[in-house]
Amino acid sequence: MVYVPPSGHPSAELNGSLSSVEKYVIAVFVAISWYNAAELVVFCLSTFKFYRGWYFWSLLIASLSLFPICLGYIFYIFYPGIPYYLSISLIIVSWSCMVTGHSLILWSRLHLIIRSPRVLHLTLAMIIVDAIILHSSTAVLLYGGHSNNAVMASRCARGYNIMERVQLVIFCVQELLISGIYLWETAKMLRLHPGPLHYKILSQFLVINIFIIILDVAVVGIQFAGYYALQVTFKPVAYSLKFKLEYAILGRLIALATSPSNSEPFPQSTRTDTTQDPSLHCNRRLE
Repeated sequence: MVYVPPSGHPSAELNGSLSSVEKYVIAVFVAISWYNAAELVVFCLSTFKFYRGWYFWSLLIASLSLFPICLGYIFYIFYPGIPYYLSISLIIVSWSCMVTGHSLILWSRLHLIIRSPRVLHLTLAMIIVDAIILHSSTAVLLYGGHSNNAVMASRCARGYNIMERVQLVIFCVQELLISGIYLWETAKMLRLHPGPLHYKILSQFLVINIFIIILDVAVVGIQFAGYYALQVTFKPVAYSLKFKLEYAILGRLIALATSPSNSEPFPQSTRTDTTQDPSLHCNRRLE
């Protein structure tokens, strides 16, 4: 028996309504996500000398989550006879690891440029509270939207339509807030130690954060435009690109945080250490 989602549920529009172009675009998004995920896992295991610390495990788990989330959405969108509850379970678990994992990545390297325990604890508390509330409520509504009880399925479908947009915006704002802390603290460090190479680092941070903001806005925009299938498959692409940027960001942060003077903002010893294991500086603060 083929399950038909209730009217109003986002997955209801996916049953035979996707054009050939949309299917090709979805296939391209999935291929890019899986390629980036494989590359990220290899980078992570080969770059870090010690497999420990919040930063390493957050980056590794978030990168690995790109595989099951794409697989879950393939099952969910194209429905190859796989039970919906299996695809939903894949999506919920991997989506939680991907989204909250990225926030934990940002938080774990926040220790490099900020010394206030209060700010660090409040930021972590925000991540945990948002994760518990948004992931759990979205999961309940997504499962409930596929209930055999027609009344419950209809109500959960309406709730999921709202919650899908709410959680997208809140997680986007959360990442923007953490990125804003980085920019603010980096600017303060550069005012204390002005220099051409330091300002070059700040310029790079600005460009990277603008690119990340564009990715977040694109994900939210696609969702509000009504292209659910494209949004959920583009999201792993966006996060895979964010994860790739981590390797550039971390090296710059370590160079800035460990710079002893204006005349030598990138000491040779720092470059060597970060090449061997760029997470060491994060782990020393976190452990």
